Amino acid sequence: MDDCRFDNWTRMVARQTDRRDAVKGIAGGVAALAALARAQVGVAQDANVILENNCRGDKKPCKNNRDCCSKNCKKGKCECSGQGKSCKRDQGCCSGRCNGSKCDCGKPGDLCKNDGDCCSKNCKNNHCKCVKQGNRCKDNKDCCSKNCDGNFCAK
Repeated sequence: MDDCRFDNWTRMVARQTDRRDAVKGIAGGVAALAALARAQVGVAQDANVILENNCRGDKKPCKNNRDCCSKNCKKGKCECSGQGKSCKRDQGCCSGRCNGSKCDCGKPGDLCKNDGDCCSKNCKNNHCKCVKQGNRCKDNKDCCSKNCDGNFCAK
């Protein structure tokens, strides 16, 4: 398309649009973006994660179990749940991993309260640690040496 034709085409389109039509178009675009944003939140909500806006994390005040992401209200405070216990979202688990409404074990570096919260069964200073040589492991990632040989960490 040459310059003259393009200029004529843009003038024709501009003449057919008044301010009200422009505002309607912009409003429609904003509504479409809002709908798209809501759809994106739905896509982010996969089968293993339940998004709950109204739950509280560990040590937050609560009145009943429904208030807590861990579904665990004790003496007016939410308590995180250990491996295999119920949860609404990651905040509710001591390991920080809620998978299919159950707490999953933590990987090295994840938060924990006790050894049972960690896949490595090694919780020190509230963080999961790797498995040392000679101790049980499931796979290479569990071991400090990155070598799980026959269910035990090797050199």
